Amino acid sequence: MSVLLALVVLIGFARTYFLAGLFHARPLPSPIVHIHAAVFTSWIALLVLQTSLAASGRADIHRRLGVAGLVLAPGIVTLGILVANEMLRRLWAVPGFDAGAIYAVALSEVLGFAVPVTLAFRLRRNPAFHKRLVLIGTIAMMTAGFGRWPVHFLLHKPLPAMMATFGLLLLLALYDLLALRRLHLATALGGLWVVFIELTAVAVGHTAVWQSLARYLHSAGV
Repeated sequence: MSVLLALVVLIGFARTYFLAGLFHARPLPSPIVHIHAAVFTSWIALLVLQTSLAASGRADIHRRLGVAGLVLAPGIVTLGILVANEMLRRLWAVPGFDAGAIYAVALSEVLGFAVPVTLAFRLRRNPAFHKRLVLIGTIAMMTAGFGRWPVHFLLHKPLPAMMATFGLLLLLALYDLLALRRLHLATALGGLWVVFIELTAVAVGHTAVWQSLARYLHSAGV
């Protein structure tokens, strides 16, 4: 699953970040986006490394590297909010983009990540909960990756990108059913949280109240 998530990110951000030179992409719009990209990439690389260590029985190294996760996770949350604000400002007057709705979706991904990952660190002595919650928190951010795939029905379309993200949650649920003959509690509650917060963002993002809030934040230069 960690390798699959890395592939989702690589495909989504290849044209604008990882292989930007090959595609003659525009430079990233601001330094904060550079920092966010570097921290998020570090999280994905750490996830692949940590799962590999756990699978190979090197729990001792896995635990020591967990400190890096404790440092990166708050950074992802903070930078996610800052980049969402930057995106609101940048897309506000761009034709074809509902900046307020996209802002809501971006914030929902941050929340979708923050809650499961916080619980994962608190439950790090319970491997079954810990590993599922880390995966679920990371999956919550895949909407941004799928939404940048060079595929017509996904590119810049938040709801289809979410459906693809929810497909990853279904894969995790399928693993539980095959391996445990039941749905693990962490999978059930964590998956429901991600689906709830992201679908709620789609609904709320188009309301007049949210659009007014987004307009105020934009005018205030948040």
